[in-house]
Amino acid sequence: MLKDCRCGHCNRLLARMGQCAELQIKCSRCGTLNHVRAASPEPSPVSDMKAAQAAQPPHPTRQVNT
Repeated sequence: MLKDCRCGHCNRLLARMGQCAELQIKCSRCGTLNHVRAASPEPSPVSDMKAAQAAQPPHPTRQVNT
């Protein structure tokens, strides 16, 4: 779901945001620099997979005699 990002000074709509950790945008109407941060950024699915792989024990290696 997209949320409106509005200027803190003049309330102009600056962007519609999905999930992001940080955004810095300058209002074209009044020139105010608006800085938005997520309250608690959610970890990405990729970082979840890496954490799960790191927690698993390594696979035993198999030696082949030739």
